[in-house]
Amino acid sequence: MPHPNLEEGDVFFLDLTGHTGKSANTIKGPHYLSVVMNPRKLSNPGHKTIICVPMTSLQENLWDAENRRPKMQSHHWISYKKYPKLEHDTIIKCEQIYTINREFFTDYRFTLDTTDLTEVRRRMVNIIGYGNF
Repeated sequence: MPHPNLEEGDVFFLDLTGHTGKSANTIKGPHYLSVVMNPRKLSNPGHKTIICVPMTSLQENLWDAENRRPKMQSHHWISYKKYPKLEHDTIIKCEQIYTINREFFTDYRFTLDTTDLTEVRRRMVNIIGYGNF
């Protein structure tokens, strides 16, 4: 049964295997996903697809250790210390935007705080290219 009250910033655990393509760069398997959709649309249970971005564990090829930041500007880092449900530091991949049917959002884990959600939105806008928006 889908989570009854989806909100922007909610993080769910979901197996992406059946929801993604065959590209080698696409995340597959079980991962955390953050909901990044307009709250007005989320509150409408008739809106069947949910916009979200995946998260992945902090990996050497994604992390600039010298400067302590993600290598890609489209990535946002969050700490397992801030979000105890995570087992390790995590990268939110803001360039991999998915739409997944509402019915699959059943395994709620936690919600991103306003600071992290704002940063995810900012990085998504940089990818999508909405100028000064």
